Amino acid sequence: MASLKIILATAFAILLTACGSLEKKAVLLNLGDTKEQVLSVMGPPDDRQLKGQNEAWQYCQTGAGFGYHDYRTVWFFQGKVTGINSYKSSRPASSCVTDIKPIRWEDAPDTTIEIRKR
Repeated sequence: MASLKIILATAFAILLTACGSLEKKAVLLNLGDTKEQVLSVMGPPDDRQLKGQNEAWQYCQTGAGFGYHDYRTVWFFQGKVTGINSYKSSRPASSCVTDIKPIRWEDAPDTTIEIRKR
C-alpha cells in the first residue's frame, strides 16, 4: 500500500512539473532576441508562417492543464522577436497541432524595436 502511494505521488509530481513548461520557457524570451535564441529556449516551432519580413512561430503543449492545450505565438520582424501572444483551446477530442489558429497578420505587434544606451 505504501509503495502504491509513492508511485501515485511520483506520477502526480511529474504531471505537475510538466504543467506550464511552455509558459516557463516563453518567460525567458525578450524583445529583440534572435531566431537562434528562440530556438535554443523553445525548440523548433510546431507551426511557422511568413509574410514579407514578418514571421510567426507557434508552439503548442498538449495536456498543459486539465483538459486544454496551451499555445504561444512568437512574432518576428527582420529576424528579431517583436512580441509573444498566448491562447488556450479546450475543444474535446482535439490534438494540439490541429487546433493551431491561422496567423492574423493584423494582430502582429508593432515592429519598432528601439534599444537605448544608458
